[in-house]
Amino acid sequence: MQLKTYQENALEQLDRWLDALKAARKDTAEAEEFYAHKKKPVPERLKNFPLSAWDTLKDQNVLPGIPQDGDIVIPACITRTATSGEPIPHVCLKVPTGGGKTLLGVAALERVKQETGFVLWIVPTKAIYEQTITAFRTREHPYRQMLEKISGGKVRLLQKSDRFTRQDVDSYLCVMMLMLPSANRQTGREFLKIFRDSGGYTSFFPEQDDATANATLSDCHRDLEKSDDGDWVKHSLINVLKLIRPTVILDEAHKAYGTNDKSNREFVQSVNRLNPRLVLELSATPKIGISNILVNISGADLQAEEMIKLPIEIHSFSNSDWKHTLAETQRKLNELGAEAEKLRARENRYVRPIALVRVQRTGGDQTQRGLIHAEHAREYLIRSLAVPENQIRIQSSEQKELAGEDLLSDLSTVRWIITKDALKEGWDCSFAYVLTLLDNTTATTAMTQMVGRVMRQPHARNIAQSDDLNRCYIYCYNQDVGEAAKNVKAGLEKEGLSGLGDAVCTHGDRNALEPVTVKRRKKYRRLNIFLPQVLHEEGAQWRPIDYDRDILGEIDWDALDVGEAVDLDDKDIRQEIRVTVSLRSNGEWSEKPVDTGESLSLDYFTRRLADVVPNPWQAARMAECFIQKHRGMCHSEPQLLNNRIWLSEVLRHRVKDALDSRAEEVFRDKVGQNVIRFHLESNRHLDYELSRSFEVFVSSREQSFHRKHGRPIQQSLFEPVYESALNVLERNFALYLEESKAIHWWHKIAARQGYYLQGWRRQRVYPDFVACREGDGKLLILETKGVHLKGNEDTTYKAKLFEALEKTYRLALDRGTMKVNEPPAVFAMMIADTWEEQIGKLVR
Repeated sequence: MQLKTYQENALEQLDRWLDALKAARKDTAEAEEFYAHKKKPVPERLKNFPLSAWDTLKDQNVLPGIPQDGDIVIPACITRTATSGEPIPHVCLKVPTGGGKTLLGVAALERVKQETGFVLWIVPTKAIYEQTITAFRTREHPYRQMLEKISGGKVRLLQKSDRFTRQDVDSYLCVMMLMLPSANRQTGREFLKIFRDSGGYTSFFPEQDDATANATLSDCHRDLEKSDDGDWVKHSLINVLKLIRPTVILDEAHKAYGTNDKSNREFVQSVNRLNPRLVLELSATPKIGISNILVNISGADLQAEEMIKLPIEIHSFSNSDWKHTLAETQRKLNELGAEAEKLRARENRYVRPIALVRVQRTGGDQTQRGLIHAEHAREYLIRSLAVPENQIRIQSSEQKELAGEDLLSDLSTVRWIITKDALKEGWDCSFAYVLTLLDNTTATTAMTQMVGRVMRQPHARNIAQSDDLNRCYIYCYNQDVGEAAKNVKAGLEKEGLSGLGDAVCTHGDRNALEPVTVKRRKKYRRLNIFLPQVLHEEGAQWRPIDYDRDILGEIDWDALDVGEAVDLDDKDIRQEIRVTVSLRSNGEWSEKPVDTGESLSLDYFTRRLADVVPNPWQAARMAECFIQKHRGMCHSEPQLLNNRIWLSEVLRHRVKDALDSRAEEVFRDKVGQNVIRFHLESNRHLDYELSRSFEVFVSSREQSFHRKHGRPIQQSLFEPVYESALNVLERNFALYLEESKAIHWWHKIAARQGYYLQGWRRQRVYPDFVACREGDGKLLILETKGVHLKGNEDTTYKAKLFEALEKTYRLALDRGTMKVNEPPAVFAMMIADTWEEQIGKLVR
């Protein structure tokens, strides 16, 4: 599975926090040793290493800003403490619906090096629980494959009633799925299995009649719950969790917290009682003041990565009955189906558009007169609209006709799904294009809850030559269209899809969002503006570069070196030794290393390279070479085994760095040989021509972008420029370009649309701005970055690529191979804290 850029950036930010946490934990340990020597208590501030780690990132200015009272602020760290007294590191990844929260949660386990041990994965609803556990159970699913890779194929999936032993926790990556109600009950705890004295976890506790051992365990872990008479520690799951200190993943954390401060505190206390070593929240709309937001992904980020269908078209039919709305849905579905057939013939890419129909009733005994029942809708589709019965499914608590159906398979016939509430959460199908609402009494709630169900883009990739298949549609019966648009916008915010409100367009209302054609300013309309593209030689012709064919396909994999062996006796390397803990007869605890009889697995290291090396045979060759080099240093097999997580990370980073370095060499070598060039070719098929107009969706209330004191923009290539098209950094940057007398014109390129640059990495680079310098006509192609992204891997790569392409462009001019007479172009990265100085140098 290829991670999107925003997902890679999120994991890089998580790595940054984990590094800061490790350093802060080390400082705390040193402080405890120092004060213990002084026989003085450690100051509370020094104990709180999660707070120190957060402050480190805050000082580095890499934390995301959070909107608050009309301003952007960096919130202070929210601290939590377990019932054992230990501080709890906890952060939140703010990821919109459809952004891959579960994927990031699984990938995060690799970053925290959770090869074995215990992960408690908490979800808020039954639907999400079933969806997640099904994915984890399915060995072909990417989530399960990632877990297998992390653990070296040793995954044990558990439910609340399943029993496990200490040896399981020591030898496997145990992932327990838990429904939220089980963990968030403050009263009546004995009625919940998680808190019961089950007697099923004997490997974690002394015998009940061993008073000495029970007393010793209670002294070491004072937060453990005891029997009513206080003589022995309960053999309950919650006590096991307190002992083994799980990593806790809170999926859909925004649904876990309540609607008031009291319920929020109660849930936090519930999690704290589990004595977690780390809490990772995955949330679309986290609670400010409760969650430490480490990553903030917007709806615009998903749009830029082609993860969602936009715009959202709303159609309302107020002067007809619900049957007309269904008929209009069928008309749209047939149009989309025809487009999908063209797509398959053109690209061999399969999409089968599906309509999701929400009715008023689904129960077998709820077919009252005047209410729209699922069976009424099915009957009308079959008898009046001639829809084949095998294309229709009803999904409700009673009728689960989607059970076992693979909706993405070309063997599936499903085109209509009728439901009420069963699919409002925990259900994803990128083939769902149309949401039809036949229940006008609850349409407001339905739109906020279900809009996300039809927004996912098939294969997370826009469809060329078919705008209709890049959009999603909402058909409403008897609804005010303006109110419907308002509700959809509220639904987007609820799903964490901020910044997409202007991607909602309506039909049938004078005040609705409508498409507007933005044209060139009159003074620029005669300009023919071409931008260079990265090209590759093809015989006597040229074509756009293909990463897989022209870069990856040219790498000599046999020459990639895994480097020298690492000295495992180095004092700086943390040894990971498994021990068994037992109680001696004198009441003292003893630790004994475990001899598992295992040997280092080639398969384990090969799996860890799966997302770096596309060829598994080459991955196995590199892994074997790496292992043999370490065995050649006379390291013992237990020593290698105990350090395999760290060693596998060393191997993975070495191969990744070597691949990146070699890919860059291939790219630069081909540039030097004029096999790759960055040219203006005077060829409409090879040069990128800036259009003379484009379409946006705006409302009558949409504000045009202005200079200070309301003065109109004059130098933008197109007019008008809408404020919603620019973030805060981009607005400031655009104003600078507008005010500069050295700029002839400027243009903000739509996110991930149109012009892009391809380098030696797979991901394309989409610049933010193009500007023309006054006088010599030099083009400035610019990318803006916030300070929090300064120095990260993605920003560094883009800066290097810009530098290489600018050099290549100049080389073409010097060689005289450019077929058009154009001045040099400049490609530059603009960082928020220095861009004024940078752009000032370019326009002088």
